[in-house]
Amino acid sequence: MKMKKRVLCVYDGQRRLWKDDMMLDSEFEVRMRLPGGDGKQYITDLDVQTIKRAEAILGATEEERGPWVQNNVYEAPGMPALDSLYQV
Repeated sequence: MKMKKRVLCVYDGQRRLWKDDMMLDSEFEVRMRLPGGDGKQYITDLDVQTIKRAEAILGATEEERGPWVQNNVYEAPGMPALDSLYQV
């Protein structure tokens, strides 16, 4: 069994809007030929869905995106703050 992985990261400047990991068994992959080529270039159905998701996220309004938190990093209880780890 051969798996293919797609990682989708959508950014708006420095702001990461979305990150998603997708795995698909290549046995179930659907390939579609790209027009205007020699027939060897193709795009998969997973690639098409990935592009559609990115377009939907980038087309969202500011209200749908929500507020941007500058340092949106989860700090577990009892762990030092990340800022203190990088101070020189």
